[in-house]
Amino acid sequence: MRIPIRIISIATSALWAFLIIFSALALYSMKDFQFNLGQPQISKTEDSELLFSIPVFVVNTGFYNIAHLNISTIILNGKGSVAAQAFTFVSILGQGQTMNLTHNLRLNVTDLLQTRQSLLFNDSELTGNIRIGMTAAEVVPIEASSDFSVPWGAPLYNLTVAVSQFTPANATHYQAIISVSFENHAFFDLTGIAQAHVFSDANALIDQNQTDIYTTQNSKYNANLELYIPMREVLRARFEVFFFTPFFNYGPLVIPYGD
Repeated sequence: MRIPIRIISIATSALWAFLIIFSALALYSMKDFQFNLGQPQISKTEDSELLFSIPVFVVNTGFYNIAHLNISTIILNGKGSVAAQAFTFVSILGQGQTMNLTHNLRLNVTDLLQTRQSLLFNDSELTGNIRIGMTAAEVVPIEASSDFSVPWGAPLYNLTVAVSQFTPANATHYQAIISVSFENHAFFDLTGIAQAHVFSDANALIDQNQTDIYTTQNSKYNANLELYIPMREVLRARFEVFFFTPFFNYGPLVIPYGD
């Protein structure tokens, strides 16, 4: 039995018309679709990463189910590479359904600071992108994306290290006081150790000392480290300062002294 070409043409046109109308209705039903991102909550994980927990509120007020709801975010390290990436997937969101979920993004601060050491000392912004994809009526794909920025606070903002005093301690040694100060602008409280070494002109270790670091967010840190140098070595010495924290290690910061 042969079906006339005209009938096939009519059937094809009718099918395309149905698909177009259905797609238009599915898209129209999305006009009141609600998708809201809340204020990110920032915490530290056990392996010293930063966890950005972003509340997501979704309401499907359309006429049809939403399938394959996918939320993806990336943060760039400033050199074109991805510093952090996360995905959240919901297989189905029924018509009239409300959903609260959390989109979690983990940022390895150690890796980030190894790539951009300037972020130790300078406040900046990290750029990123959020992409949302879904399938309306489980048939029509929809996708949207937007760039965003994340403010970055430097953990060692305005770092100042200097030999603040150099005075006789006794008949054989001088006392050198190394002053260390900075402001913690980071998302996290900063803990660790500040360590100072002093070397002779012959590169021999003369003395060393250390002090604990504990500074909360948006607070200042000031500390003095005492070192003792034999008087015969006082004409020329080299000071080196190191910082050891769960998020990063930095040093040596070298301070030459003498001729």
